[in-house]
Amino acid sequence: MIKLISIHIPKTGGTSFYRALQTVYGAEQVSASFRRRDYDAVVEAGGWAQALPPQLEVLHGHLYYEEVRALHRQHNAKVITWLRDPVDRVVSNFSFFKHRLLHPEFNPEVAAANAHRKEETLLAYASLEENRNRMSKFMRGLHPNDYFFIGLLESFEADYERLGKRLGWAEIPPLPRLNDNRRFRKALPEVNEEALRQLQALNAEDMALYDWAKQHRSAF
Repeated sequence: MIKLISIHIPKTGGTSFYRALQTVYGAEQVSASFRRRDYDAVVEAGGWAQALPPQLEVLHGHLYYEEVRALHRQHNAKVITWLRDPVDRVVSNFSFFKHRLLHPEFNPEVAAANAHRKEETLLAYASLEENRNRMSKFMRGLHPNDYFFIGLLESFEADYERLGKRLGWAEIPPLPRLNDNRRFRKALPEVNEEALRQLQALNAEDMALYDWAKQHRSAF
C-alpha cells in the first residue's frame, strides 16, 4: 500500500528529503529515487503494478504528477512536494548543469551530449522550453486541495519538522544536507534587475504556484 508519493522537483531539496524518508520508514519501504529514465523503464515493463514491490509504502523521485495520478487515487496516498523561489531554482539548476559539463566524469553521457553548450548563458538556458515553469509542469493535474503537503526550501528545516508532526513520526531525524550546490555558484555572475525580470517572466506559472504556496503555507 502506497502511503506517500514524494514528487522530487529538481533543485528543491528532494535528495535530502529522500534520505530522511529512508530513515523514518526504512530502506525497504521506500522506493529507489526514480530518475526520468527509470520511469521510462517502468512504462516498458508494463506499468507500476509490475515495477513496485508489494511492501512499498513511499514512492519518491523525479515523477510528474500525471504519471502517478492513478497510484494516488488507487491508494489514496498523500502527495508531498517541495518548492523553491523559481528564479533561484533556475539559477541553481543552471549552475548544476554547467558544473556537470565542466566535470564530465560525473555523467559522461550527459556531458558528451551537451558538450556544445559549455558557453551557454543563464538566460539562453532559462529560455529553453524544457527549463521553463518546471515546478508547474511536475505538479500539473493535481488540484490545490489535493496536496497533502507543500514545503518550501527557504524554510526547509521548519517545514520538515511540521511535516513530521503531521505524519505522526515518533521521532523526527535530523535533515541531511545533500546536493547543496551553492559552492558551484560562486563563479556565476549576479542576477541583475533586468535578468531577474526576464527569469520571472519566463517562469510566470511557477511564480504563481510559489506565491500561492506561500500564501497558503499555514494550511499544510
